[in-house]
This record gives sequence, C-alpha cells and structure tokens, in this order.
Amino acid sequence: MDVDKIRQIKEMYAQAVQKKNSGDYRDALNLAYEIKNTFGPHYYVSDVVSCLLIDLGLPLGEESITKEGIELLENDFEKIIQNEINASNAYYNLANGYYSVFSFKWKKKPYFNCFKETELDQVKINLRKALEYNSQKPEILVNLGNCYDHLGRRIDALECYEKALELKSDHAMALGNKGIALCYYSRLMGRRWRTILIDAHYFISKALEIGVIPESKDSFIIWLKWIENQFSDKNVLDNPPEFPGYKIEAKSDLDRYIQEYCLENRLYLNVCNFCQKCNAAIGDSINIERMTVPVKDYSLENDHYLRLSTYLNQIKEDFIAARFLLILPRYGELNLDFVYDNVIFTDTLDYSQHDINIQLVRLSFKNFYDILDKIAFFINDYRNLNIKPRNIDFRKIWYSPWNGNPKKSVINKEIVKTQSYGLNALFDIHWDFEEGGPYNNLRMTRNALTHRFVKVKMFCNDENNEEMTEDNLVERTLELARIVRNAILYLMYFVNEMETKKHKFIDKEKTENHLLEIKVKEH
Repeated sequence: MDVDKIRQIKEMYAQAVQKKNSGDYRDALNLAYEIKNTFGPHYYVSDVVSCLLIDLGLPLGEESITKEGIELLENDFEKIIQNEINASNAYYNLANGYYSVFSFKWKKKPYFNCFKETELDQVKINLRKALEYNSQKPEILVNLGNCYDHLGRRIDALECYEKALELKSDHAMALGNKGIALCYYSRLMGRRWRTILIDAHYFISKALEIGVIPESKDSFIIWLKWIENQFSDKNVLDNPPEFPGYKIEAKSDLDRYIQEYCLENRLYLNVCNFCQKCNAAIGDSINIERMTVPVKDYSLENDHYLRLSTYLNQIKEDFIAARFLLILPRYGELNLDFVYDNVIFTDTLDYSQHDINIQLVRLSFKNFYDILDKIAFFINDYRNLNIKPRNIDFRKIWYSPWNGNPKKSVINKEIVKTQSYGLNALFDIHWDFEEGGPYNNLRMTRNALTHRFVKVKMFCNDENNEEMTEDNLVERTLELARIVRNAILYLMYFVNEMETKKHKFIDKEKTENHLLEIKVKEH
C-alpha cells in the first residue's frame, strides 16, 4: 500500500476515534466502514478497521459489530504481527474484542463466567502477549486488571492498576477501576472496611475529574454514590483522616530486615498489607471473620469454626516458615556456610552450585507450593465435597469426576453452586498453573524439585524449569510466594462471602433445630 493511501487512512481513523471519544458512535462506525470499503482488502486496513469495530460494538449494543471486528483482525493477524511495532496493539485489540463479547454475556448473566472457560481466558492470553511486546502501555495493564476483576481476583486487579498508574499517574480509567476494585476489596477488611472506601471515593472522583470514556462514566458515578451512602458523615470523604504510616519495632537486625522485606514485597498475610498506612500492615493477622454453626448437638469436638481455624493456622504457619526460608539467605550479615563444612560434593563440571542458601530457597519454593494443596483440603471440608483426604490436591479439587485433564473433567456441582467470586479467583489461579498458563513454569519447577532435580548453576546460557541461576530461582520463589499470598486472601474472601450470604437467611424466630450461633473474629 502506497504512502498516500496510508496517510488518508490515518486521517480517517483519527476522525473516527475523535467521534467515538465524543460519543458519536454511529458516525464513527460509518467512517470505519468507509475505510474498509475504500481501501480494503489489505492487512493494514484490517488492523485499523478491526480496532474501530471492536471499540464500537459494546457502546452501540451490537455484538455482531464486535464479532465482525474480531474476525477481520484474526483473518490477517499473522501478517499484522510480523511488524513487532504493530504486534502489541494487535494483541491488545484482539483482547478487547473478546472482552466485549464476554461483556455482552455477563450483562445478561453475571455469574456465567465462574468455574469454566470463557472469553476472559482469551483476554488474559492476548493481553499478556501484548505486554511481552510493550510493557510500557498503561491501557494493557488496566484491561488486564479489569479481566482479573471479573474473575474475582481483586488483588491481582489492584496490582495491575497500580502498575498502570506508575506509568501514567493521571490515567483516568486506572484510577476509576482501582477505586471500584477497592470497593470489592473492602469486603475483606472487617471493621476497617470504610477506611478503604475513603480511598476508593478519592480515586473514582479523581477519574471523573480527569475524564473517563463516555461509556464508563455512568458506572463510576453509581459507585461514587454507593460509597457516599455508606457514610452518615459525608465530610470524612472530603477530609479523610491522616494515617501515621507503619513504624517497625524490631528485636534484632534480622527481625528488622525480615519486616522490611515483607513490607517491600507485600508478603504479610493481612488485609492491610495492600495499603500499608499503619502498623496493621505488619504481621499475619488474616483470620476467619465470621462463621455460622448449628446450635443443636453443638460440641467443641464438632465445631466447624474451630476445625477450619486449625487448618488456617497450619496454612499460616507453613507460609511464614516458607517466607523465612526465602528471606534468611538474603540477609547478608548471616553466614551459614558452616552447615556444609564437612560435606564432600563431586565436581560434575557443569557449574552446579552447592550452597545451603540455595537449598533453603529450594525448600521455600516447595513449601509455598504445598500450601495450595492445604487450601484445597480447607475447601473440601468447608463445602462438604466428600473427597477422600489422600485424593485432595489443588489441581483436582474442582472436578467430579477427575479424568486426569482439567479440560476433560466436569466441575463439581457443589463448587458451581457457591456462585462465589472468591472461590472462582482460586479456580482461575489453578487454571493459570495448567499447560499454557503463565504459572505452568512454576508447576514444572515444583514437579522437578519434588520428583527429580533442579540444578542451580553459576552460569546458565539456556535457563529452563530444571536448570537456572540462583537469581532466577529466587525470582520464581518470590513470584510463587505472592501467588500463594493472594490465594490465602481469596480463600478468606470466599469464606466471608458464603458466611455473609448464610447470615442473611438466618430466621431467629424459628425453632431450636434451626437456630444458629454466630461467631465473629476481629483482627
């Protein structure tokens, strides 16, 4: 295609975008078709026109327009991405197309995307590919955050919005969507939930002040009003309280280092870990907020709350121990070389390292991963799935029966019945560990550590799941630690969801057989 035609297409595209941004969707659509009919067929035309059709389908309420855009883009996709400069935008636009198709379905049935493959899986795949080509585009991170939000992964969503704001601090959609995600996150906060809502109000207000895309404005206004209705004194929203920040009180230099490392990497198990405005951000205080148990035939031996709290205590202990094994070798003032003083290793001439610090990280990795199976054990007991203990693991817990492959197995009906976004967040994390998922490399490393060997080398030209440098192993372990941290928080979000629903249906006027005892645990 000659330069003059490309210039004309760019001018018409700019006009269409301007009309779209001002809410003149139909005129923008007409320009898109004019470009297609005048200059097509050509892969450059497909790239430009598909972007417009995908962006216009949802605000026009016409799914067929979105699907037309996806088809147009996919037909010429390989040619479009040959130019790496265009590749990021192509993956980004394709993700937007699948997100719009999902949105049409979600508006009709909000829980349809739980515990199964949907267009959101394609959204995640394509946005992650877009980030590989361009990690500096905040819109990619915002849309990935939106995808996580729909899957119930509120913490992952917040992290995406924060990364987008690091790239562009006044990005309106990142600010507004962060505010909405904080509203959902507040449900984990217990008695501190209004503190988070003050932040949410600020971010949404700031987004509206800067200016958001027309089709999102009404939604942000609705959320803003909802937040305001949660406060009897609205002045607190305009004049939020000042927080002192956290103050580390350490018993030793090592203690201080551990606290600093946990805060820097957000490795504490508490709901204030995200905001870190006060000392509540330090420590592992996550707990079961509320649980409802039958009064009839009650005894300490069959108390569901106490039994599940025992499981949670063990999960927290395992996490803290794994975290300690990760951090200890990072503390430069501690020399543990004496552990290997009387050990003889054969030089295998492959640059393999034999170091107690590396071994501690290996153990840390395995221990973090094992927590996922304990989360599955908790779910099995809490939802009465009746899976035999020896058959429980994080990969299989979702299916009944398990056929050896998630894509060929049927989701357990008791899982689906929960309609819980907290539980769906855990399901989606499980899905990301499967083949083709972003965490599959972590699963392969764990399998090698458990059943075979992982070589840690001084030099490694071709790093993989079983051969890597120490820095790579530490990086993978830290990534896994954050995933498991989120999984534990999502588990508590799930319990809180279910117990809140249960509490709403309590009829205290009924007979003793139906009376329930409410137990509340404060932070």
